[in-house]
Amino acid sequence: MIPNEEIEKINKELLTLNAIWAAMLLSLFIYVFVGLYTKDTLRITMETNLIDILRIVFYLMAFITLIGTRFIRKLVLSGKGINTDQPSYQSDKPLALARYSSASIVSLAMTESIGIYGLVLFLLGKSEVDLYLFTLISAATMLIYRPKKDGIVSLTQDLNRKSLIKSSSG
Repeated sequence: MIPNEEIEKINKELLTLNAIWAAMLLSLFIYVFVGLYTKDTLRITMETNLIDILRIVFYLMAFITLIGTRFIRKLVLSGKGINTDQPSYQSDKPLALARYSSASIVSLAMTESIGIYGLVLFLLGKSEVDLYLFTLISAATMLIYRPKKDGIVSLTQDLNRKSLIKSSSG
């Protein structure tokens, strides 16, 4: 059972995370608007071969980013490699909230970068398909990694359970 005080902190943090999520999702649509708006006014001349190579590189980077986001999110949520016993770790947030917030923001930033790859590729190669595809992939992944109360609550319960086991055995 989670105390009411902690539930209130969870709700506040969730509101903040949802605002960040909405702003980052909105930025994807701003990228599309900016790309389409500057399509005819911005002239970047590159050889077709170079654009084709960059297209492959950006698609590969997007794939790696998708895979990497999941692993990095899990790593941050697990807290591996983080020593919270050090005096330098000071926060008024419960540990679960701090981890979940960090994992959410890192995940959203990584998935938003996919939309940026699409914008850059569009500005270089003028292919609307690339812009829309990268934006769609980025938005879909942001929907998957959106902040969820269930995720924060289950992480809080897991950490509380682990701290009880640790305190009773130590």
